[in-house]
Amino acid sequence: MKQFIKLSPISALTILVVGCKDPSPTKTMDFGLFTLEAPYKWQQVKQNGIDSDVGAIAVDNTDTLYFDLGMYSNTLTEPNIQVITRQMMEENNLDSSDFIVVKDIMSMNIDADLYRKQNVSWDTIDNRRAKIVFPRISGKGTTGIYIGSLWGDSSKVRFNLHGADLKKQTEEDLLKAIKTLRFHKRNIDNEEN
Repeated sequence: MKQFIKLSPISALTILVVGCKDPSPTKTMDFGLFTLEAPYKWQQVKQNGIDSDVGAIAVDNTDTLYFDLGMYSNTLTEPNIQVITRQMMEENNLDSSDFIVVKDIMSMNIDADLYRKQNVSWDTIDNRRAKIVFPRISGKGTTGIYIGSLWGDSSKVRFNLHGADLKKQTEEDLLKAIKTLRFHKRNIDNEEN
């Protein structure tokens, strides 16, 4: 015989609200020229830039994110991978961690892309073309966003937000937060609003 529990409308609503509670609350972080929705525990860290607006976000005691909004923001492009032979490495006393080392010259015709640390995808964030980078192996490489022109084609104002060798959860949180970026043009480099 089945038994049914009768709930009052208020009890049912309470169970529904508590049961649907977001496990990771977010907050809007306001950096003046941009905002983003981020995990509640992320904290803004002020930094001084010489020719751009820079800052950091402390995620926890090991992961930190950095942003740069200005003319010289890093494109987050992974350096080209160099292929050398074992003989070249030994003759020049090179550190093998900086290269792909192959047995002989005949083996040098390999696809270096197989050895890159990060993937690249393109998206539209706040109506801007954005390069999104993320590691091929979680925890090893750069996770972030680069926008080459914030205020239009003739603009020299660029933006990046990134972290290196982040924990898997931080990578996921950053990729989610990137989608919420919103930019607010204010009198930068004497440009009109």
